[in-house]
Amino acid sequence: MTTCMENRISGNGVSRILLRAGAAVAGMLALLGTAQAQDASTKGTVNIVGFSGVFADNYQKFIIEPFKAKYPGIDVTYQQSKNSAETLALLTLQRADPKIDIALIDVAVAIKASKDGIFAKLDPAKVKVLDEMPAWARLDGDKAVAFSQDNLAILYNTDTVKQPPTSWNDLADPKYKGKIAAKLGDTRGVILLPILDKLAGADYKQSIDPALGLLKKIAPNVSTWEPAPDCYAVIQSGEVDLSICWNGRAQYLHDTQGGKIGVAAPKEGSIGQTNTIGLVENSKNAAAAQLFINYALGTEAQAAFAEKSFYGPVNTKVNLADAVAARIYGSKEAQAAQMSLDWNFVAEKYSAWIQRINREVIALN
Repeated sequence: MTTCMENRISGNGVSRILLRAGAAVAGMLALLGTAQAQDASTKGTVNIVGFSGVFADNYQKFIIEPFKAKYPGIDVTYQQSKNSAETLALLTLQRADPKIDIALIDVAVAIKASKDGIFAKLDPAKVKVLDEMPAWARLDGDKAVAFSQDNLAILYNTDTVKQPPTSWNDLADPKYKGKIAAKLGDTRGVILLPILDKLAGADYKQSIDPALGLLKKIAPNVSTWEPAPDCYAVIQSGEVDLSICWNGRAQYLHDTQGGKIGVAAPKEGSIGQTNTIGLVENSKNAAAAQLFINYALGTEAQAAFAEKSFYGPVNTKVNLADAVAARIYGSKEAQAAQMSLDWNFVAEKYSAWIQRINREVIALN
């Protein structure tokens, strides 16, 4: 009898628990539905400024267009900028009355922009995928967030170079005299210095003199420090055999323009240019802009951009197929040797390093 009574009481208790749980789940679903409905009802225009050329084309195709399909009430405009310094100048000029809502810029410039008060802190309730981003990607209390990485690589003309370079040291080979394009007065140069320092057994935080020494050995092989119109076109045209440039765009051009551009990922590894996304302070379209940022940082967008454009994803929940990883980071050896930078340190040295490259290498060659 006691057992029966206990069973009846237990059964009633379970029923009450299930009823409460059901009510809780229903409440959660209602809240989720409300949030989704609010997202779907969000309207406005999001104005983005970011990188130019192939990047802009791919960002439009693989990020912006799918976002607009998902949120038809939000229009998105994309303004191309020549470089992150130009973007920062534009944002600074518009500071009192911003016309831009979102900026895509290099991490070193993003750190400066954040310190200058250009970016607003993202709301984790609206940009929920922040929890999926690694700590290093969340800059200055979520005022900018890394969304992709693009490795520095050696591009080569597949018609004229039958044995592609395998090492950064190959850039100094006399057989390439007058056959290299190297635009190094920007982030490319800033990233190359720590790579060359590593080859010399040095630490970029201590001194870049060893790196500059190696760069001076490469300099006689450089035919242009200002490839026109860019570091990809001079390979395609046959103007040069090698070019120091970005992997992602080169991989995409290889696939879409006849395979004239080859990409060599040196065995010593590389460093990725880290691209960030930030909400402009006093944006007039902050709600729609944060909805876009949430999408752009999510697994769907991150995986698509990696697989179609060969930019390394940052979202920790994205898993790449081996074939895709190889085209982004190189061989297993190169992947194991992949380097990272202390970008806060580099941001402080950025301008000084470029000045030294210009003064000690480019001006003398």
